[in-house]
Amino acid sequence: MSSVADRAIVKKKRLCDVVGTHPYRVNNKHDDEYKSFPPSKIIQRVEKLVGWELCYSLTSQNREHFVNELCYGVPRSDQVGPHRVPSSVVS
Repeated sequence: MSSVADRAIVKKKRLCDVVGTHPYRVNNKHDDEYKSFPPSKIIQRVEKLVGWELCYSLTSQNREHFVNELCYGVPRSDQVGPHRVPSSVVS
C-alpha cells in the first residue's frame, strides 16, 4: 500500500523490488490464535484490491490491519491500541 494522508492505494510489486538487499522473513505471528487462509486464497483476495484506493488511519486502518484482514479475516494491529496510544493523544 502506498499512503498519502487518509487514503492508500493498493499496489502489487515484486518482493525483491520492495526489499532490495535487506533481509526479510514471513511473520505468521497470529497463527496460534486465528486460522489463516491458504496462500492461494490470500493472493486471490489481495489481487482483487490492486489499484483500489482505501481509507487509511494510523490507529484503526493501517497496513498491519490490512494484512491481518487478508490473512486471517481479522483487521487487527498489535502496534496500536489503547495500551499503546500516549495519554496526550487520548485526552
